[in-house]
Amino acid sequence: MTSGLHMAELIEEARRRIVDHVYLSPCARSEYFSRLCGLEAYFKLENLQMTGSFKERGALNRILTLSEDERRQGLITASAGNHGQAVAYHAGRLGLKATVVMPLPTPLIKVANTRSFGADVRLAGETFDDAQAHAHELEAEIGATYVHPFADVQVIAGQGTVGFELMAQEPDLEVIVVPAGGGGLISGIAAAYKAHRPQTRIVGVQTEAVPSMRESLAAPLRTESLTK
Repeated sequence: MTSGLHMAELIEEARRRIVDHVYLSPCARSEYFSRLCGLEAYFKLENLQMTGSFKERGALNRILTLSEDERRQGLITASAGNHGQAVAYHAGRLGLKATVVMPLPTPLIKVANTRSFGADVRLAGETFDDAQAHAHELEAEIGATYVHPFADVQVIAGQGTVGFELMAQEPDLEVIVVPAGGGGLISGIAAAYKAHRPQTRIVGVQTEAVPSMRESLAAPLRTESLTK
């Protein structure tokens, strides 16, 4: 397991590694939500990244930590959209081969965007888990390195750079509300803040219709080590 202090160091290394290749997104005050909530509300506009989400940070950081041999062999990942686009974009920008396995119901615009960045897109299965299983089969077959969407310390470190930017942009934040899917973003932001601003409260949110993280946390504990 990676300690909180070590994770913060990895995030700082990630910040230096990716700073020239991702957009320093603004943290804009929302007049509407400030009035609605009766407090000062801000939004970190990660939708302004090249591929439309924070996923670029983790994907790029992981790619930049690959060995030369791993780069030559190429990358493979599974994604329902944003992570796949991020891997495809930065792999293409760096001249690396990328294969992205996406579930069959993935919106066509995300499939098309991923292909436009130069990735070999394969469609497999009805769910992310199906696509990931197929990606691991291909990983063994073609010898590519799997870039996990969230369960990878270097991906988490890349996402955690959002936290360091927030500290600089709005030093007095008391609560940070973070969307939680696989957990990479909230893990990175929490590690950054717990190392430097432990008094700041981190709250994860999910839609009521798909509360996968909440259900996962409520399930019996299962210990699994993160890759690399």
